[in-house]
Parts: sequence; structure tokens; C-alpha cells
Amino acid sequence: MTITGGFVRARRAAASLSIIILTLGATLTGTVDTAAAQDARAKRAPAQGTGSTQAIAVQMKNAIALTRGGKFDAGYAQLLTALHAADKLDDAQFVMEQYFDATATLRAVKRDDLAEKLFVRAFQGKAAAQSPPGNADVLLMYAILISDHARIAEAVPLYMKAIAAFNAYWGEGSEESLIASDKLAVALSANGSAASATNLGRHNFELSERTLGSDHRTTWKLANNYADMLREIGAPAKALELDLFAIEKRAKHYGENHLNTLVTVNNAGQDFLNLGRFDDARRYFRRHRAIATVLAPKDPSFAGQADAWLFYTDMLAAGDAAMSQADLERLEAIVANEENFADFLRIKAAVLAAGKREQRGERDAGMRLRETALAISTRAFTAQHPLSFEIKLGIATALIATDPNRAVRAFTALDREMFDWMKREVGTSGDRAVAEAIRAHADHLLFAFGHFATGAGSPVAQPAFAAAVLRWKTLGGGDATALRQLETQMAGKDEETAALLRAALRLNGEKQELFSSGNIDDWARSVWQRQDAAEKALGKRLDAIGVKLPQDPIRPSQLLAPDEAVINYFITRQWKADRQSKQPLAATVLYAIVETTTSEPRVVDLGDPGRMVDTGVRTEIARLRATQAAAPDRDAKTADDKAADNKAHDDKALDSKGRFQTLRARLFAPLEPVLKDKTTLYVVPDGFLFAVPFSLLPSADGGLLEDRTTIRMLTSPDALIAIHARETLDRTGAMLLAGGIEYGQPGPMPLPGTKTEIEAIAKLARARGAPVEMLTGRGVSEAALREAIGKARIAHLATHGFYHDSTAFGLDTLWQSGIVLSGAGDSRWPLRDDKDGYLYAFEVMDWDLSGLDLLVLSACETGRGDESFVSGLRGLPTALGIAGARRALLTLWPVADEGTANFTVRFYEHLAEGLTYSDALRQTRRDARDGKVAGARDASVWAAFVLFEG
Repeated sequence: MTITGGFVRARRAAASLSIIILTLGATLTGTVDTAAAQDARAKRAPAQGTGSTQAIAVQMKNAIALTRGGKFDAGYAQLLTALHAADKLDDAQFVMEQYFDATATLRAVKRDDLAEKLFVRAFQGKAAAQSPPGNADVLLMYAILISDHARIAEAVPLYMKAIAAFNAYWGEGSEESLIASDKLAVALSANGSAASATNLGRHNFELSERTLGSDHRTTWKLANNYADMLREIGAPAKALELDLFAIEKRAKHYGENHLNTLVTVNNAGQDFLNLGRFDDARRYFRRHRAIATVLAPKDPSFAGQADAWLFYTDMLAAGDAAMSQADLERLEAIVANEENFADFLRIKAAVLAAGKREQRGERDAGMRLRETALAISTRAFTAQHPLSFEIKLGIATALIATDPNRAVRAFTALDREMFDWMKREVGTSGDRAVAEAIRAHADHLLFAFGHFATGAGSPVAQPAFAAAVLRWKTLGGGDATALRQLETQMAGKDEETAALLRAALRLNGEKQELFSSGNIDDWARSVWQRQDAAEKALGKRLDAIGVKLPQDPIRPSQLLAPDEAVINYFITRQWKADRQSKQPLAATVLYAIVETTTSEPRVVDLGDPGRMVDTGVRTEIARLRATQAAAPDRDAKTADDKAADNKAHDDKALDSKGRFQTLRARLFAPLEPVLKDKTTLYVVPDGFLFAVPFSLLPSADGGLLEDRTTIRMLTSPDALIAIHARETLDRTGAMLLAGGIEYGQPGPMPLPGTKTEIEAIAKLARARGAPVEMLTGRGVSEAALREAIGKARIAHLATHGFYHDSTAFGLDTLWQSGIVLSGAGDSRWPLRDDKDGYLYAFEVMDWDLSGLDLLVLSACETGRGDESFVSGLRGLPTALGIAGARRALLTLWPVADEGTANFTVRFYEHLAEGLTYSDALRQTRRDARDGKVAGARDASVWAAFVLFEG
């Protein structure tokens, strides 16, 4: 909210009282925190007076008075005369002070065009070349002018120069430097760079706490502005923490009845309002009103703003109740009153009034209000800002009732706009909480779009929604799908280009994960630099050979055979205002998007995914995770014992199928009309579905679904692009085997069966003439493994794996999942250390595994991860896919040592027979169920293995 009436609106994109900038000669009533440039100038020693400087100072003072007094032509002429005289002086600091005053005056009378000319002139003169302290002030004001006109790309370098100058003169943690940096954060936020702004806002606030202390007024100011940024991206709970901190400090320092206290009190009211805590919001808006009454008794706009917020709160709290004509007119009067009410309040009032008009059936009036809100937001912020996106989503949703075709176009346009914005924002978020807040806006779009696609607008909306899901499921830095597509075309024909494409694709994915996780350290920055270098090298190579990246995204249906289908599962979420609460979701819906070669994409609403996995299924998965099946000693048992074992096993298998029958009915039965006659299904899971053992799903006739249909699990839809490349065993391809590892003392439990496992696999490989490298004992270090794996076509690692839910331990999932190598001890702490005996998903993500056709992690729980708001899963499957492995055979739960060894050996036997990787796994499962693989007949072994492709 921006104070109006007796106060000049100093920020083009102000959304809150806390972003009042005392700039550019604007005269404000009351005492407020001052801007860095003015504070800094007040502290500096004035220029040494001479006859010339005194005369010029007097001339400048007169010119400013004329200009501000309405005699613009005469005043401007005198400004130029004074500056011309100042330029001849050798006192650089004095000269830059005159430019500061002159440009501030022109900005105050709304002649930014002339002010910009003077800024340019200032830095062409000899005074600026001498780098006086005044350069910092003038650079900062120049940057503010440029960003006020939405030229943020031009403004950022100026801000950076100004900040560097303040750092040089006053130190990085100084008040002057911090507030200059805050101006950049505010500008970035106003121009839609939400992630960068919030990163910088947080950095400034935390640095101010360290250098100036929590009792310094600048720290409170930065807390307010950081809170504004969080509120704008939809994180009111985090904003409230900062605002309450600032209220306590400001009320104690300035007193209750002070403008700066009022500023933050109003912001806290907005926080409570956004959280749906209406009584708390009213309490703070009443407090705002009480302060305003004392602060400006003769200015009704102060108290009027509080009254408007209170009225809006009451109207919003009424929910779906009908609104009286008088109340509706009052709400619309707030929208129309630009002079007295903040843009943020006017936007909110317009959207609420629009909904009430539409509730009455007055849809044209409602649409006009929504368009008004968008016009305010576009002018005050930008068209690519979270507030503008919310309004556009409201417009698209309102169109469903009147013009479904136009609604599809609106949803599609917003989807593309938000997707491009999201790639940039999530990729530079630097804070997982911020990344999730940003992604929540996309979640709301996709939630509404999916509801439309499966409701009244389904005939026209389904293909558009399917295309949107395809984009979001392959979200990454750069166009990952285009890179994959071109790499597939170049592989085997132009290996130099193909290698550059693989490097760009891998580093794009790694950068995306690093920056969305909040791990912004020197390592993350080095990845960004390498990614940038890889993209430049690729661009240079493509220019040299006259090739461009594909512009039209390839659809799954273009890559399918007639008997194949893709099932792309996708979860949409509708968030509560407080995403930090224990139950942050208001609603979730699971969709299945089915694509075939013969029809348009079909979107099927499968309902709440939280109800998809019932108690029986959860119990069975828990049993499988807890069961460590071992091979029975069959020679020592009688025929009756064996028969009893077989009956017990069969009974347990039937029970397992029964438990999963409901899950099959929910996941597949609604799709059967589209899937009839399809013999191969490519399944792209989302969220919790990554942890579901699809191999256990029963078919309608009582058998297993995979006995009648080939099911192939993809990590992303664009994995189809190269799904048939190198999908059978390269008979002479090099194989790397690691097992029989010696762990530390004390350390993890030894796995003697893994030595036997890799020796049996090595025997099979050597029999067909394939080169084999074996790592065992103490020789399975991270460095040795990384060096050897780059030469292999298949890598098989038999060891312990681990996975911990990140929510339970407070660490990123990529540091909570991995495998165990030589020398590992009992305790571990996540470190990027190649000598600690633990290879974390975070580390392997940086490896180049693009030469691998298959990576087998014969270990426990390597296929698990946490749900992600950026990609479907975060864990080893994510890390291995980013690193470039074409396929990874992983496990969903702990598995028995001997059963695992026998299972994987049989898998390689089928590969040697010429089966594809997916068919070999499918056949090995059958063998295990039929008792042909010792120790693997129980589903706790054979159902644990899943082959993730892509």
C-alpha cells in the first residue's frame, strides 16, 4: 500500500506502505526512513567553498526554485547554465552534487526525459571520471529512473555500478550500500523478477542484521521490503514473521503514532488478510486507523485507507454471500479512486467486485472490472508479475461460462507466458521456499485449467491442457526437449555436436536442481558458469554447421506405434494461503493424459490422489519394505514342507493382488476405453506414483497387468524421444562391476553376496567377449568409480543404498539418498567429499553418465525420493537422469542380499539372449514368481525392481 493524499506516490510499482522511497525531490509530510543516497550525502563533508562553487550553488538553488515553482522554461535554462559552469571546476564531488540536485528536480516535476539526458551528460564529464563519492548517488538515481520506466535490463548494470561504488566508499555492509542494494531488489520485484528480487531482499536483510544489528533502522526497513517481496510472490506467512519483527522495533524506536510504525502495521494486516485470518487483519487495520488519526488529523486519506482495508476485509470474509448494491458500489469506488487508494488494494477490490458481479449474472460488468485490475497491475507492476498472472487466471476462468473457445486461448496464452517466466524464476530462485512459492502460481493455473479440460470445456480444452502438462513435466533451464530431439538426430552422425548437446542438456538440468533447491554456493555458481560455457560452445557449433534447435516441440503421439500409448500422470494442486501450515493443500487432483497415434490426447480426472492409495495398499507396501526375503534351503526340506511353503507364498501373493486391485481400478480402469488393444504402455508417474510398484497391479481377469501389457516407466515424457536408441545389450560394450565392498570399521553390514553377484555377471559378460572392469574390496572409492564409469556401456553397483525423507531430517533429498562405497563409516554427514565413502545423489548429479545404456544400482531404496514442485521426484532417479544415464534399474525398498544377487544375474542372462532391457526385467520377474530364481519368489524382491528410462 502507498500512502496518498498528502504524500506523493514515489514508486511506480509500489504495492505496500513499506516501499515508500523519499526520492527525487518529492516533498513528504512526516518523518520517514530516508533513502541511501540522501543519507550518505548528509554524512559526507561538503565540497570546499570557493567563489565559483558558492556562486554556482546559489544559481542552482534559484534554478530549482523556479523549476519547482512552475516556471519550468526559465528554471531549466538556469539549471543548464549552472551545470555548464560546474563542469569547468576541478571539484568533482561538488559537480556530481549539482547533477544530483538538478536531476532530482526534473524528476520531481515529471520530466524524466530531460533528467535522463543530464544523467548521461554527468557521466561523460571529467568529474565522474575522477570517481568521487557523489558518483554512487547519481548512478543510483539514474538506475531508479530507468527501472521506473520498466527498462529493467538497462537498469540492472547501473544499479550494480552504483552498489559497487557504495561498497568502495562505505563498505559492503554499510547503510548506504545496503539501501542501494535494496533499491535494486525493489526494482527487480516491480518488474516481475520475483526470485532474484527475493534472493536479494533476503541477502540484504540478513547482511544488515550482521553488520548493522537488529536494532538499526535500516535493518527494519529492509525487513519490510523483503516482506513485501514475499507477500507479492504469495508467501504471507514468511512475510508476517518479518513484519511483526519490524513493528516491534519501529514502535519501540519511533513510537506507536509514527508513519513508519503505521507502514508496517498495515503490511501485517495484509499478511493476515492473505492468510485468511480476518479477525487479526481487522485488528491491525484498526491499529492503522488509530495511528493515522493521530498522525494526520487534517488528512482524511490516512484514516480513509484504513477504513477501505477494513471494509474490503469484511467483504472478503463474507465469502459467497450475496453483496448489497451499496456495498458493491463502495467496493467499485475504491477501484476508481486512484488518488487516495493504493494500487494493491484497488486490484484486490476490483477482483472481488468482479466475482460479485458475475455471481449476479452481470458477466460483462465483471469482465470489465477484471480488465481494470489487469490494467492497474500491468502499469504498477508488469504484465509478467505474480499479481498480473492471478488476474489473467481469473479472466480465463470467467470466460469458461461465456466463451469456452476464448477461454482455451486465454488459458493457453497464460500457460505459455507463465512457463517462460517460471523457467527463469525457478531456475534462479536460490531458495526452495521461494521456488515453491513461485511454482504455486503455476499450480493454481494448472488446477483451474485441468478442471476446465475435464468439465464443460473438455472437447476444446483437453488438447491444450495436455500440451501444457507436457511442458510442465519437462520443466528445465533451456528447451530440454529440443536438446534431446536434436541429440537423437545427431548421435552416430556428428558425435562432436551430439556431445555438446548432451553436455548442455546435463548442465541445464543440474543448474535447475541446484538453484531450485536453494543450494547457492560456490559449487552452484561453478555449475552455472559451466552451463553458460556449454551453451555458448553449442551455439557456436550449431552456427558453424548451419543447424538450429527444433522450434516445434515433438508430441508423444508422433513417437508411438499403433499398439502403444503414453499415460502421463499429473497432479494438480490448489494451495492454501499458508503453505507453511501442516496441511497446506486445499485440494489436489490426479489426471491421466493418454496419448495414442489415432486420437487427440484424452484427459481423465482420476480424483484426489490422497485417496488413491488406500489403507490396504499402504499396508502392503509397508510389508514389502519391511520384508527381507531369503532363499529357502530347499534341499533340507521335505516335499510337504515345500508344498506348505508354496501354498503360503501363493496365499500371500493372492492377498497382495487383492490389496492392489483397488489401485488398479483407480489408476487404469477409467482409461481402458482408450487403451484397448494397446500392448505397450509408457507410464510417466508423478509425485507419490514413483513409489508405487506398477508390476504388482492386477489385471481385470485376476492375473498381473504386466503379464498382458508391457509397462515401461519413464522419468519424463520426452524420454520417448530416444526410447528405442540402444535398448538392447551391446554385446561387446564395456561393463563396470562393483561389489564385495569393504566398508569402514565400524560401518555398514557387509554384503558377501554382492561379490558372488558381480563375479557371475562378469562371467556372462566375458563369455560374449565384452571387456569387464571390476572394482571390489577397498578399491571402490568415489574417484575410482567416477573414472571407470565414463568408459562403460553398462555399470552395475552392488552395495547398500539409502534414502531418508527430507521432511523428517530437514535436509535436501539429494543429500538424503545415495549409495555406500569403500571405507564408509557408521555415521555420515552430507559433504561434497570424494573420500567419505558415501556417493550422494547431489554428487552423482554432476557426473557425466551419458555413455551408459544402463546403470544398475543393486541396492536398497535407490528408486525413492521426495515429491517435487519442479520435477516429479527428487532423489537418485532425478540425479541419474540429469547426469545422462539412459536407464537405471533401481529398487523401491530394502531387498535381500542373496535374492537380489540371483535376480540381477538372471536379468543379465535374458539380456544376453537379446531381449530389450525392459523385456528382460519383465521376464526376470516372471521367472522369480515361478520359483526359478532362488530367494526372489517373494514380491518383496522381484517387485522392488523398477527400470526408470530417460
